[in-house]
Amino acid sequence: MVELSTWRALHVLGAVLLVGNVTVTGFWAGFLYAQRAALPFRPVARAILWTDLLFTTGGAALLTFSGIQLILARALPFWGTPWLVKGVASLGLATLLWLVVLIPDQFRLERMAADDSAGLRRVFLRWSVVGWVSTAILFHGLWVMVRK
Repeated sequence: MVELSTWRALHVLGAVLLVGNVTVTGFWAGFLYAQRAALPFRPVARAILWTDLLFTTGGAALLTFSGIQLILARALPFWGTPWLVKGVASLGLATLLWLVVLIPDQFRLERMAADDSAGLRRVFLRWSVVGWVSTAILFHGLWVMVRK
């Protein structure tokens, strides 16, 4: 049987991978987008896509699975635990934005023609705004869970 402290450690690791990756990706993407005249953005978009799929998906899966194990181990009443509902809702909303807007835009960025500056700007701007909103939602969820 896995100890509670192990589930907690895995939960924190999942949160670090998820929130850390989306935050760092946003900064690097903005910096590299500004350098697009000297550095083609397509390989940058490809790297963002792969690191996002690996670390965001991996972190979110670890966070979710360990969170479920913690709820079960502590026999917490989900609907009767406001901080838990708010934290899970934050993760769910951020995940929805990631699946509906961010991942499709990442694929668009990765496939965009190098000479399509207007299209790149439009998609990158939407990806950035929605991405930072999603990141803020994740930070809110993190705050709710830690503050409990």
